[in-house]
Amino acid sequence: MTDSRRAKALLDLNALGLDPDANQDDGVIATSCVMSPECLASGDQTLALDLRSLSFRCAACGSAGDIEEALSQLVKVAGGDHPDVAELAEFSSALPAVRNAEAPAPITAEIIDDTPPSRSPAKGHRGGLEMLIITLLALIFLGAGLVSAGLSGFANYQAFSTSVADPLQGQVWGWAGVIASVISFGGFTFFWWHASQRRPSEAFRSLLFALAGAATSLVGTQMYIANNNLLAEADIARAEEARPVLEAQIEDWRAQLAGIPPETRSVEGLEAYLAEVEQVGRTHQKPYRDAQNELGLAKRRDDLQAKIEAATANLLSADEDSILTAAAPREAIPGWFFAAMLELFSSQGTSIGFVALLILYGRRPTR
Repeated sequence: MTDSRRAKALLDLNALGLDPDANQDDGVIATSCVMSPECLASGDQTLALDLRSLSFRCAACGSAGDIEEALSQLVKVAGGDHPDVAELAEFSSALPAVRNAEAPAPITAEIIDDTPPSRSPAKGHRGGLEMLIITLLALIFLGAGLVSAGLSGFANYQAFSTSVADPLQGQVWGWAGVIASVISFGGFTFFWWHASQRRPSEAFRSLLFALAGAATSLVGTQMYIANNNLLAEADIARAEEARPVLEAQIEDWRAQLAGIPPETRSVEGLEAYLAEVEQVGRTHQKPYRDAQNELGLAKRRDDLQAKIEAATANLLSADEDSILTAAAPREAIPGWFFAAMLELFSSQGTSIGFVALLILYGRRPTR
């Protein structure tokens, strides 16, 4: 049965003008695919006829099956029975066909050959250098885009997770923001891929998803920046409200500090003196009790000085924040602009990098 099928396939190949003996290595013949209207219009030689397994497969449209099915369709097209054959010459010269021809027109085909074509050293060097440069640039774009996507995802998570009071719902909405960031940069790559494969409906749907993810990420990043600015302004407002109270407290501490005699010795010196008195057993004498009272004053003095220094530092920090906040509207980048640029870097940087790598290292159709 197999021998008869192979013999029939050889007869059909000869009728089509294809030479099955041209390649004895793998027995696979590549020719133009006519299994789908898209392949028929393109004329690309993506149809592989395997004489060993008596099967066929198209790398473009994915059609596969017994070799008889493909040969039958090829004979119909070559004989002028296909309704689109008259327009075929407009797209490709691989399948010239004339209606009502007395004999089937030969189909131009080439045999798959694993031997790489010979190229001149100069041309090969230029091609390799070009691929290296574009690959490096694509990786740089891809890395920058992924970093931007990570920043955008972080901003979305922080913004959306704090938009609800319940912690569990906050986690859900936070991760939804991260997903939006992923859809943003992945959707544009899918859009290019579907568009390049002539799938307009899928390309349009991918574009809608990409734009939706980009808009969500843009809003999330803007919310994160706005929330941070509001928190900073609230901290400064609270510091301004507390400033009079803190200044009054500092004055009170300074008054208490002024009431401590300036000749009061240090805490370390008094503790050393008391330890010596205790060692000689003179704790019942008046100098020991006076030294204990003086030690209490010394500790109080050190505590007041530490409080005054800390409060003064807080006032100085609040003053610096107020100055920076007053200058921020004139110097800082607007939040919406930063969010838009971050989203643009995220979505388009990764898309440009992915697309460049797909073009460089993706499948090339056999011609």
